[in-house]
Amino acid sequence: MKATLRYRLLIAGALIALLLLAACGKDNGTEASPSATPSAETSVPASAAASGSDTSSAEQESGKRIYEHAMGSTEIPTHPQRVISIQYTGAMLALGVKPVGADDEWSVYPLLKEEWAGIEDVGDPWTGLNLEKIISLQPDLIVTHVEQTYEQLAKIAPTIFIPWLKYDVRGQIAEFGDILGKQEEAAQWLADFDAKVEATKLKAAELIGPDETVAIVNLRPTNQFIYGNSAMGGYVIYQALGLKASETIQRDVIDQKLAMLEISEEVIGDYASADHVFLSVLEADGGKERAEEIKKSGLWAKLPAVQNNRVHDLDWDTYFTTDPLSTLKQLDAFIELLERDRG
Repeated sequence: MKATLRYRLLIAGALIALLLLAACGKDNGTEASPSATPSAETSVPASAAASGSDTSSAEQESGKRIYEHAMGSTEIPTHPQRVISIQYTGAMLALGVKPVGADDEWSVYPLLKEEWAGIEDVGDPWTGLNLEKIISLQPDLIVTHVEQTYEQLAKIAPTIFIPWLKYDVRGQIAEFGDILGKQEEAAQWLADFDAKVEATKLKAAELIGPDETVAIVNLRPTNQFIYGNSAMGGYVIYQALGLKASETIQRDVIDQKLAMLEISEEVIGDYASADHVFLSVLEADGGKERAEEIKKSGLWAKLPAVQNNRVHDLDWDTYFTTDPLSTLKQLDAFIELLERDRG
């Protein structure tokens, strides 16, 4: 009799343990297989387009919902209150949500300096996140773009993985409006953004002619890149304002849906033969000195933009980020740059 009772107790205990393990697995979202990652051209995510109307009453009452992302399915709060942001801080700030913690990259962006105040630094997403700090902040949601640390973060709180450049500016706003339960704010932000773009186009048309071409050149300590229409100011210059890329950039970078293309120093002239060159320099580790040497070369002197004094310096930290709030502010910064260079 005692053996039978002990056996029943053991069975009951095992069942409870299994239920607890299943619940933990669901919370961490680690059991579903990863889905394919859409291209950076995706503008408005399907999950955001369908948000709001299909949220069940049970989900609303429980304050939880299932969110599908590139690493599987994760149960997240319907209206997160304490968010840790790895990479997507600007999208959240644009919607009026200040993360309790974010990666340290955002602290150097001058366009977000004011909004950054009050956000805890949780470390570098590539070289070492401060997991103890993240735990101490008691997040109810973590959003990241770094696959390598996803499993670690998912053990702390429900974690969503969104690859870098999966969405453009409009797509980020729509997606985070869905994630944060800020759908109305997202719709209003997009309307305001569209109005801002149209007003800025009129100003840009006074400074760059409709047939003039532009190129974005990036010089680094040991290599160089040509940027397309999604990063380093490319979204503002090409997509938002509709400025015209040089033929080689259009063919080899933008049409190939590349954020950037690494080129050899010898072919800079093939890509930068534009009426206007927007030059960004990574000055650290000898990058500034190398850029000065390139500017003294005959190769550089032959560029039409150099000969006509139409090389415009793009500040790395101002234009490096592609988040919605920085992009909105880049519109004004870009016009100020053109007006200043025109004299």
